[in-house]
Amino acid sequence: MERTKQGEFSWVDLAAKDLDTQSRFYESLFGWTHIDEPAGPDMTYRMFHSNGDVVAGAGQMTPQAYPPGTPSMWNTYVAVDDVDATAARATQLGGKVPMPAMDVMEEGRMAVVQDPSGGAIGLWQARRHKGATKFMEPGAITWNDLSTRDMRSAADFYEQLLGWQVERDDSSQPPYWQVKVDGQAEGGIMPMPDQLPAEIPAHWMVYFAVDDVRATAEKVRELGGKVEMEPMEMDNIIFGVVSDPAGATFAIMQMK
Repeated sequence: MERTKQGEFSWVDLAAKDLDTQSRFYESLFGWTHIDEPAGPDMTYRMFHSNGDVVAGAGQMTPQAYPPGTPSMWNTYVAVDDVDATAARATQLGGKVPMPAMDVMEEGRMAVVQDPSGGAIGLWQARRHKGATKFMEPGAITWNDLSTRDMRSAADFYEQLLGWQVERDDSSQPPYWQVKVDGQAEGGIMPMPDQLPAEIPAHWMVYFAVDDVRATAEKVRELGGKVEMEPMEMDNIIFGVVSDPAGATFAIMQMK
């Protein structure tokens, strides 16, 4: 499987404060293994694998790339046919481009754009690296959610930029709008929880599929992470929000 179709959630990677410690956490939690690949002078990029499939990446945070005080975090990437054209379109639609288009060796071309509500997402134009080769299976990416204080402006932006179909259903409280790519549900947009401080910007959260959410949450604790939101059931899924020992937050999901 290749995640290269325009608008598909194609890849996630971890900006790590302590790459080796955090890697051991994820490898113990999900059964991943890793291979380090060169990423420039004295730099490596860690590729995580699950039963032979590449599922995620990680890199050590550096002062040159991240301002002091930036927390460790998971980053979400979407496949596009033309990074440069998409980044230019983002500014026309009222967004920003905090990281202009650049080549990543022979692997592909990337940029980071920010929607009008403040959420940042990576754009990936594949060359050698085709994104995750496992999706919606245990140990792999299964979903991505945007939490924002302006759902409408964010939805308008992504629909026009990436060709997403956003189902704007306000029947639930709080409302939850599902993101579809060619009719396939792959993510959602939701309001930022009121209890979060104003300084926390709109942000994307990655979900990993697991066989048993409750058992995985307990293992997170055993491995030195935290359970930020206890597992809960909703329709046909069980999910929870957890963080690794360095504080990087992610969600785990199980289909009932």
